[in-house]
Amino acid sequence: MARKKEILFVDAFSEWIETYKDGAVSEITLSKYWTTHEWLEKLGGTVTLSQLDRRIYQKILNEYGKTHEKSTTSDFHTQLKACLRDLFHDKIIEVDPTYRAVVKGKKASEKKQKFLQKDELTKLIKSLKLTKEINIEWFCLITAKTGTRYAETLALTPEDFNWETNTMTINKTWDYRKTSGCFKPTKSRASVRTIKLDWQIVGQFKPLIENLPPTEPIFIKKDTSGQYARPFNSSYNYWLKRRCVDIEIPIISFHALRHTHASVLLAEGVSIHTISSRLGHADVGVTQSTYAHVLDDLQSKDDQIMMSALMQMA
Repeated sequence: MARKKEILFVDAFSEWIETYKDGAVSEITLSKYWTTHEWLEKLGGTVTLSQLDRRIYQKILNEYGKTHEKSTTSDFHTQLKACLRDLFHDKIIEVDPTYRAVVKGKKASEKKQKFLQKDELTKLIKSLKLTKEINIEWFCLITAKTGTRYAETLALTPEDFNWETNTMTINKTWDYRKTSGCFKPTKSRASVRTIKLDWQIVGQFKPLIENLPPTEPIFIKKDTSGQYARPFNSSYNYWLKRRCVDIEIPIISFHALRHTHASVLLAEGVSIHTISSRLGHADVGVTQSTYAHVLDDLQSKDDQIMMSALMQMA
């Protein structure tokens, strides 16, 4: 036990990532853990497990918070805490140094709007030129109507659609960061899901893909050499930016269409549990945290309804 305690905290974190995260999370998520590891090496690379206590851990958090916004510092803390809780549970450390840790950070910079209002989304959808050929306009519609992630939409194939139940299954993503793309697993196990489709997709999209190769990606074409063309995220977002400017709505990204999808459904009264499942979140807490702004607005409306109902009882 004494020898274990002389292990550097940063080395224990590295071993924890390799044991519990490598192969269990997506490459993007895994890279975030290794980025946290790099920062831990800079800020606490000489701290051993036997030295680590609440005060030293708080100092590491404080130093990180000097150059990062509070939300980013919170993510840093969450990853380190998961490792330390495991070490505490395994009795490798005697105390949990993350207990009552205070998350600080720089003042958040002004953020661009992350979602559209319902009327703005409606305006965007009505502006789409839905031709009889698959194009970026259809890509925009599917993303807006289903709330899929960019890489999930790219990976959709005709066999992912069940026209008897009017559902769509998300069970893979497309590795668009590589020159020659390929299918990859979803972000997490929770991301594998089957969702309901609305009648616009059923009525208009179904005829377009019925005769396409069932296991080939719908939105990615092959070049003359037979290689898949690379779909640049920046190009898609530039197209959406130009469309937003043209129809005079706030400029957003394709990822923001996912936020818009969830926000509109929440505002329309769809339960947060249903939305969490539709988005493929690991648990409802992720959804609550991400869409706290919408939930706060809904609570204000609920308070007014509740007070009105109580007054009628007088």
